[in-house]
Amino acid sequence: MADKRMFSRFIVSTDKFKTLQLSSQALYFHLGMNADNDGFVDSPKSIQRSVGASDDDFKLFITKTFVFRLIVELLSLHTGI
Repeated sequence: MADKRMFSRFIVSTDKFKTLQLSSQALYFHLGMNADNDGFVDSPKSIQRSVGASDDDFKLFITKTFVFRLIVELLSLHTGI
């Protein structure tokens, strides 16, 4: 896993993202920091618990297509590309 991460301004500067609760925004950034080079996160629930985010925060991402759930323990972040 790389040590540096970049977040797309295309995603985080949208009204869709900015209207999320701060706990949801924090979860997005923590998921991004723990993603591999292809945007996959292999322990999203663990990260969710570590930042104190709720299940609703997690479900909201999937509903608003910020993340895509591939299988129960694997997540892919939307890169805006």
